[in-house]
Order: sequence, then structure tokens, then C-alpha cells
Amino acid sequence: MRQPYYYFLNRNRNGDGFSELKSSEIFVDKTGLIEEINRKISTKEKWICVSKPRRFGKTTAVEMLAAYYTKGNHSEPLFQGLNAMEGKTFYKHLNAHNVIYVNFSDYFGKGPVSREIEAFSSRMIKDLDHAFPGILEDTTDLALSLDMICQATEEKFIFLIDEWDSIFRLRRGREEEHEEFLEFLRTLFKDKSYLELVYMTGILPIKKYSTGSALNMFREYTMLEPRRLASYFGFTGSEVAKLCGKQNRLTLEELKEWYDGYDMGDKEAVYNPKSVAEALTEGKCCDYWNKTGGYSELEEYITKDFDGLGEAVTRMLAGEAVEVNVFGFSNDLDSFQNKDEVITALIHLGYLTSEGGKVRIPNREIAEEFANSVKKLSWGTVTELLRQSRELLAATCNREADRVAALLESVHDDMHEFKEYNNEHTLKCVIHLAYYAAQDAYRLRFEENAGKGVADCLMYPKRRGIPGIVLELKYNRSAEEAVEQIRRKEYAREMTGAADNVLLVGINYDKSSKRHQCVIEEIHL
Repeated sequence: MRQPYYYFLNRNRNGDGFSELKSSEIFVDKTGLIEEINRKISTKEKWICVSKPRRFGKTTAVEMLAAYYTKGNHSEPLFQGLNAMEGKTFYKHLNAHNVIYVNFSDYFGKGPVSREIEAFSSRMIKDLDHAFPGILEDTTDLALSLDMICQATEEKFIFLIDEWDSIFRLRRGREEEHEEFLEFLRTLFKDKSYLELVYMTGILPIKKYSTGSALNMFREYTMLEPRRLASYFGFTGSEVAKLCGKQNRLTLEELKEWYDGYDMGDKEAVYNPKSVAEALTEGKCCDYWNKTGGYSELEEYITKDFDGLGEAVTRMLAGEAVEVNVFGFSNDLDSFQNKDEVITALIHLGYLTSEGGKVRIPNREIAEEFANSVKKLSWGTVTELLRQSRELLAATCNREADRVAALLESVHDDMHEFKEYNNEHTLKCVIHLAYYAAQDAYRLRFEENAGKGVADCLMYPKRRGIPGIVLELKYNRSAEEAVEQIRRKEYAREMTGAADNVLLVGINYDKSSKRHQCVIEEIHL
């Protein structure tokens, strides 16, 4: 008796995932991706690999493509009213293909790779023998089986593979097994006439060895090079604005602060989709995405023993962008050679974003994970700065200038995270970190255009009843001169309508005495 089911080929439940997505409380139409992928079918661009961080929409995209392409399904009603139906090729490919759909994390990365390849191939061949009886003649070679069917019937196949890189993440350090797995994929996919399309997703780009990649025929769409697929993973600003209008529970400004900021080249930056959906559902912004991965992952990477890594992380936590060479990364999590490779890995994992050769923390959600990790690791003076930041804000609001100076003074003598504390740039970084806790009550804008110039920091109150704060830093000058500059250049005018009173905070650091000075004045608008 032949099997009454399929493991991977043309499964009759391939529409379930997309159907559930459409029925969810938060749904954003990303079906325009279908037209983009249709252009690749049966061309020299038919090998596609999309690498994005966890919970950025990779699996939902694969579920959508499976619902659309799978032969025998009747999924047209699922796409009624959606963008896909406006595509020129929508009906040409609708439910017209043999689809092999598999999540590789279910089959690879848990045991010896040779055994996993054998188990996967065996089940796939059973599917093929069931669908195309009398052709295979007991062959155990998967690539040969697909080729035999293509020659005998002229039928071809689409492969949809989710989490293709699971073996590299789950069985790290197994270099020989990694190479064996890549060779299996190369044999299965490279220059094969039975393929119409191979669409793979994962977190990591395709791994590169010193001799090149076994899968160099793939066109990759990564966090560093999203190309034409940029807007189909993550939520765009316009999409989030529409969701806000429907939900009317959170403002676009709140969502932007917490979840926006992933740079997508020449496209608009995107929001973390998982977190936006959770925030709109719950009516509250917090670190939803972080809870899907755990702190240990980030802690492992930021504590790597590479010169300059600690300072780079500290500067990014303070809101700066740092220069990084992102082109040396070997696309795995084992063979880091320097801080740039660690930082590049964090881009692919979703903890950082890159723009114009500089890397930064994209939003408050990720900044909180960095801060939590640093606190947990008791990471030198940075931990003390973060711990004291609420106390510093309270002293500022209470106009306790000497207390503000003393708190800054307490962290100066042990600033090991920086090669050089005694310069103006590093002083600004320290001040940014010291006021980290102000994010709860204020929108912080560093080096912001204001009045007749650029203020070092403007703190806009998020609610009425608390003062606005304008902060100006001086180096080897005087705190009084800093306050005078705030007045002369009318920086406080920027707070009009946001606060009834504004604190003018001048801070000076004297290099020779290694002392901080603070002056705080209050004005009413």
C-alpha cells in the first residue's frame, strides 16, 4: 500500500500557514514579493537566499510562497484583495508548480550530518516515487531521482527551504560536517535542469570558505545588501503608520523610538515586525523581540577578546555610530578574527544596523538588551554609569549641580573601556551614557539643530509637568560659558510647546585637574 501522505512534495496543507497569518490581528500585505520571485523562475537568477534576523518575516514569506505555488492547492481565495493579484504573472504561476517545502531545522543540526542527509533524501525519494510511480527503480540518490523524473515526465520542481543554515547555528565548530552539508546542497542544486526555483531563508549569509563557496550560484539578500527585497521583510514606516491608525493605541513616534532604525540601503529604514505586532496587540512598547532569543547570545559576542570591541560597544550604547569593515566576515559564528567580524555578525543577527560604513544600535529595544547584558556582565565603569543614570537625572531635575558633577567625577578615574578619556569626543560619549535612564521620561536628541546653532543634547519631556533639559558640554573651558552659549544661541526655544520650563545644564571637564563642573539654571517659556 502506498503512503497516503507526503513529507515535502506538494503537501495539501501548504496553505495553512499563510491562512493563519491573514487571520491574525496584525496583518501587513507583503504579497508583492510574489511578483519579484516570479521573475526569477526558470532563469539564471532562480537561486535565491534571503538572510534576516529571527522573527523578521522569513518563515511567513516562505509559507506565503508555498500557498501560492503548490500544485493541487486552490489558494486563489487567500489572495483576494491583496497586492499579489495586481502582478502581471499572478495567474501564470498560481498553484502551477511541484513544490518541495521543508524547514531544515527539523532535519539538520541535531545529529551526524551524513545520517541527516540520508534520512532527508530517503523521505524525499519516497515522496517522488509516490507522485511519479515506476520511474525511480530503487535509486537512493536524490539528485539523480529528480533528474530521472524530469527526463521521463518533463516535470520540474521549486524548492522552498526555511532555516537552511540551522546546521551552522546548532552544530557550531563542526567544520567537516559543514562542508559535507554544503557539498550536499551543491550537488542537489548547482546546474540542475530539474529546478525552476530554489528559495532559501536563514539568519546567516551563505558560508564562505577560503576556496570560495559551494553555493556561489545563489543571489543573496542580506541585512547588508537587501537589494530589491528590502521592503518585504520588516515593516516600513508607512505600513506602521497605517497600523497605528487602525489600532489607535500607540503613537507612531513611540513605535519609531522603540522598533525602527534598520537601514535598508536606498529604501526607507524598517521596523522590527515581531515587536510592532506585539506592541500594538498589547498596547505597550517594551522589549518583545529580545524575549525570543535570550541575553546569552548577545553576551557571548560582546565579550569576545578583541582589541577595541568593548570601546566600540560602549560608544554604540551611548548612541554613536562607529566605523566598521563589514567585508571580512566569513559568515559563521566560530572563526572570528577581530572586532569587525564580531560586529558584522551582530548586524546579521539583528542587534546592529549598518549605513555608510558605520554601525549603530538601531533602536531603544536593542539598546535595552545591550544595557541589560552590560549590567549583567558587570562590565567595568559602563555598568556603574548605567546604574547611576537615574540618580544623575534626579539630581539634574532637582538642580543639584554639585551632585551632578560629583556623579560624573566618580566614573572618571576608572574609564577602562576607552583608550583615551581626556578628549571632547569621549566626554560626550560618557555624558550620553550617564543620562541613559532619561529615555523613560524624555526623548533624547544629541547634537540637535536648535535656535541659532547645534545643541549637544536636547531632552524633550514625554509628558507635561516635568522640565525640558538643554545640555551643553565644554572641554577645558567653563560650565558658565556652556550655559551662556545655550542662552545666546536660544537653544531652549526648541522646547516651546513641549515644556513650560527648561533647565539649562552646562558641564565642563578640565583636563589638567581631571575635574567636572556643572551649572544649572532654569527658565520659563
